Amino acid sequence: MKKISKNTLKKLIPVRSKQSSKIDGGKVLIIAGGTGLYGAGILSALAATRSGAGYTHLMTDLIKFPWLKFPDFILHPMLVSELKKYPDSVIAIGPGLGKSKTKLKLLEFLIKNKIPKVVVDADALTMLSGMKIKKLPASWILTPHEGELARLLHITSREVKNDRVKYVSLAQKKFGCIVLLKGANTLIGTDSETFCINSGTKALAKAGSGDVLLGMIAAFYAQKENGLQAAILGTYIHGHASKLWQDLGNDYLSMRPMDLINLIGKSIVELRS
Repeated sequence: MKKISKNTLKKLIPVRSKQSSKIDGGKVLIIAGGTGLYGAGILSALAATRSGAGYTHLMTDLIKFPWLKFPDFILHPMLVSELKKYPDSVIAIGPGLGKSKTKLKLLEFLIKNKIPKVVVDADALTMLSGMKIKKLPASWILTPHEGELARLLHITSREVKNDRVKYVSLAQKKFGCIVLLKGANTLIGTDSETFCINSGTKALAKAGSGDVLLGMIAAFYAQKENGLQAAILGTYIHGHASKLWQDLGNDYLSMRPMDLINLIGKSIVELRS
């Protein structure tokens, strides 16, 4: 298991010149926020904009969208016909998505067409666990917690908890892509190595934290060709932002996902300097 030095992490941060434009930030399409769980999509999309995405699109079931409060991204209905319009975007799918047939078709489209840059989380992982597939594109990233990884491997959560390194490696071999196992010590499994990122704190043990991480990884992936680098950088900055919350004199119980998003910029600055 390999740990990443801060000097290496610093080199992963995207750099812009005075001549850079929004094109250099890439395009992110978040598919999240099904009926009754709209906040998950908003959190992921806001995290993407905070992490440097040039264009952020959000597919959601939220019809009466609060534009005045969240003017940062472009809204789309959850339809395969809409998805076909953005083949060159990083696709992040899952938070609050729901598991209806309509949502399953979105995931099936991504798999069938081998869309190159896809990050899969939450409900999309649950749907994936019930599908018969051989391998996913090596460039995809799965971001399960222990329970979701257990479903993907058809074992118990206790088994995963007892040997996280073993099972993140097994999941990587099964699906053939990057597997990021969330937790106190986040593990990122590749075909040759398992990386450990331990920048996070117990403040992250709250609904919505994972939605933020998804948006961050997607945004960094849009700015880099390498999915592993995006996963490592997003995970570290996400964890470090939670540490900053406590460094600012706040109790870990009080951190909201929006607080985490608001500290992304400061977390990047500290790493870059």
